[in-house]
Amino acid sequence: MWSAVVTTLRGKPITGGRGEGRAIVTRTPINFTAAFMKPANLLPRRRAEIRDEHHDLLGTRVDGSVLVFPSCVGSTYSGMMILKLVEQGAAPAAIVVQEADTLLVSGAVMAEVWFGKKLPVVEYPGDDIFDAIASDSMITVDGDTGEISIPSGS
Repeated sequence: MWSAVVTTLRGKPITGGRGEGRAIVTRTPINFTAAFMKPANLLPRRRAEIRDEHHDLLGTRVDGSVLVFPSCVGSTYSGMMILKLVEQGAAPAAIVVQEADTLLVSGAVMAEVWFGKKLPVVEYPGDDIFDAIASDSMITVDGDTGEISIPSGS
C-alpha cells in the first residue's frame, strides 16, 4: 500500500485550532470589507462569496476553504468581517497569510472568545507559499504548531 507524500511547511502560529479544506490561493491582498459587505452578501447562499469587483477572486466562495493570500488591505473593519463570517458559518476553515496584521487576527480571536469557534491563522512570510500550494489542493493547517500540510498530487 502506497502512502501519500506530504510536504510540510512551518509558519508562525497566530491563532490555534486545526482546519482542512480546499485551498484558495491569491497573490492579491484582500480587503475583507469590500469583499463581504455588499448587499448580495446578506443573502444566505451568498454570505461567503467575495464580492469585491477589483479582486481576482470575485465570485469565489471561501466557506470551508483554506484561504492563502499575502495580506489585508483597506478598512479597520476586517476583523469584524472575519467575526461575522465565523458567526454565520461562512468562514474559511483556516487562513494562511504572509502578513498577519492585528486587524485580521482580531476577528479570529473574537470568534473564539465570543462564539467558542476557532479559526486557525498561520503566518508564512515566504513567497514560496504560492509555489507550494495550488488552488483547489486539499491542505491542512495547524494553528497550534504553524504546520501547513500539503499532500502530493493535491
